[in-house]
Amino acid sequence: MFYQEKGVYGNSVMHFHTPSTAALEYLFYCNYCGLFYCNRLYRICRAQNEFYEPYLLVFVKKGCLHLDYKELHYHAHSGECLLFDCRLAHCYYADDNTAFQYIHFGGNISGYYFIRLCEKNRHCFRPSNADAVSGALARLLIYMEDPMSNEHIVSSGIHYLLSLLLTGSQQHSSLNAQRINAAIHFMNAHLSEDITLEDISAEAGLNASYFSRLFRQYADTSPYDYLANLRISHGKMLLVTTSDSVAAISETCGFHDPVHFSKTFKKKSGHTPLQFRKTYTTHTAAENGIQKKKSPVNEKITGPA
Repeated sequence: MFYQEKGVYGNSVMHFHTPSTAALEYLFYCNYCGLFYCNRLYRICRAQNEFYEPYLLVFVKKGCLHLDYKELHYHAHSGECLLFDCRLAHCYYADDNTAFQYIHFGGNISGYYFIRLCEKNRHCFRPSNADAVSGALARLLIYMEDPMSNEHIVSSGIHYLLSLLLTGSQQHSSLNAQRINAAIHFMNAHLSEDITLEDISAEAGLNASYFSRLFRQYADTSPYDYLANLRISHGKMLLVTTSDSVAAISETCGFHDPVHFSKTFKKKSGHTPLQFRKTYTTHTAAENGIQKKKSPVNEKITGPA
């Protein structure tokens, strides 16, 4: 739908959508989105709780869009994004010859992405994959042009967009990436051993406190939880492909107490080790002819690159 208001001109478009009850409860949803060509007369100001749509994402294609939000002032130039909660007081306005794509969205885990993308009040940022972000917004605009647009496709498009933004906004140096990879390879190589956070951080050449913060930025979890997941994944493989006892597998996976292994396994997978073995060996091993074998204690798994 072509759209014009004060300060908006040319082939500006905006498409509205009213999400279904199911979309509101389970999916990412779009209330409206568009592409605006603006001049300095374009200005939107809203008071606290005046607007009910959750989040607004803007990608500036040219010119500059300004944002006053939470007592701070942001300037988004070409290739930069603005992201903020529309339920809080805000005001945004354009320079002459400004063009921007935008989407009002919410639902599912939108709040999680909002928190991650806007850490430390960073509501203006430049994604390293700007072309891909602009392309994802353009595809969403095409989806929304269709009055019979499929809400599941729209939801997947929004999720893809937010994933692009998260990966494109993370500023990780190649040195830090090497440090994290070294730590992960160290974990994989020592799954059966009693390794501490200090051991892992030392492999990365960092102190434990700084390493923990850096690791969480990369993996979105703590080093301890990541190590536990690696050990449980290795345990799953051994339960399915060997006939080793749960006690032996727990030892191989670095859990020297089988009860602790079983409790952690159930917490991570929803099943006890024996339930997992029974389910997967019944439906997988028999059908595919997997031959169980005794596993060497020092068998390793290949970790993520």
